[in-house]
Amino acid sequence: MRGGLLLATRRDSCNRNRSRQSSSRLSSLWRRVVIVDSRYDNLFNQHFPKYNNAPLIALGMLQWGTTPIDHRLINGSRGVLTEKEATEIYNTFRSRGVVLFDTAEGYGGGSSEKRLGRLWQSEIRLMNATSVKPNVVPMTKFLPVPWRWTHNHFERALRDSNERMGVSQCPIYLLHSPMHLTRDIEYFVESAAICKRKGLMEYLGLSNCSADEVRRAVLAGKKYGVDVILNQVHFSLLDYNSTALKEMQRSCDEYGVSIVAYNSLGQGLLTDTLTEEKFRNNKPAKMMHIQWNDLTLLRSALRRIADTHSEKTSMAQVALNWCRAHNTIPLVGCRSKQQAIDTLSSLDWELTPEQVAELDSLALSRCTLDSPKWRRKLFVILAGVVMTLCRWMDILGWGRVDVV
Repeated sequence: MRGGLLLATRRDSCNRNRSRQSSSRLSSLWRRVVIVDSRYDNLFNQHFPKYNNAPLIALGMLQWGTTPIDHRLINGSRGVLTEKEATEIYNTFRSRGVVLFDTAEGYGGGSSEKRLGRLWQSEIRLMNATSVKPNVVPMTKFLPVPWRWTHNHFERALRDSNERMGVSQCPIYLLHSPMHLTRDIEYFVESAAICKRKGLMEYLGLSNCSADEVRRAVLAGKKYGVDVILNQVHFSLLDYNSTALKEMQRSCDEYGVSIVAYNSLGQGLLTDTLTEEKFRNNKPAKMMHIQWNDLTLLRSALRRIADTHSEKTSMAQVALNWCRAHNTIPLVGCRSKQQAIDTLSSLDWELTPEQVAELDSLALSRCTLDSPKWRRKLFVILAGVVMTLCRWMDILGWGRVDVV
């Protein structure tokens, strides 16, 4: 069975003087995680052999930018996360041994990358006394906007991202989209291979790639000398029954490419907090042309399955475990420590095959891979404009939101 993104190792103790009782509790925790994730121990053991038995989940940092645009546009009425909130979320994920953290140069114009770098470097400083190196695998992305079309553009962007994150080599560098106006996907795979030879990155990832784009990227990687190891795509109960999504999954299975499932909670559409009133203002629902009645049976099943497990189990936990049941790595964004705790509680249990089958039958088919290419290219251009504006705000240092 194709493994998921098992990228971490059993965490060494941050304090060698912890009590024997605390060590026992930590060992018990890891045993539970290993049991849940034992199906996903193949592919990334090959690429990251020093890591093993990490929780099969990733923390997304789309909303971790710190510019006024992030404060007012990206995060809406909620505003940016404070540094305290971000630190609490990060530490909560790290306390469960999570190692995969996802950001991008386009998130806050790179300010999200900076924040991840600050948190990681702070952890390194705290652990220096014990000579233990934190097991963190950051991954970030290159946005192929029309005004960047050469290998040098790709390399410059990667060097800048590495600098913002505080690393010399990016473990996984993703092509944020295959949609460029003049360059095909093979060209940027060659760019990645050049950067790999220079020691700037280790592996190439994809994002929002179709079955054919995955195939082309993998074959180009073999030609130029860089491994393509994952594809980050919309993958949830909102789009599982899309033909394009299932073709993409078969292509990933064929070529040994792991799937990182972003939008795994449907941006709130698959959670307990959604009400019919909130749904009317839900932008993703409008973009995907989803009606309230389209979700009724699916949401009822999620809630019933959650209740079957325990009174404290959330619909979000069910949706995340459904993703893992399909050999994907859920990528989750959290706005608070409590959300992080609930998200990580999904690691302690699994869905039954019957529950997975029921949810499969109720899943929708609103897949972004079905969008016409012109729309996907337009999205990249608009994202590039926002990225550039955020970048200049961050560089100039004016108007930045106070994140303390």
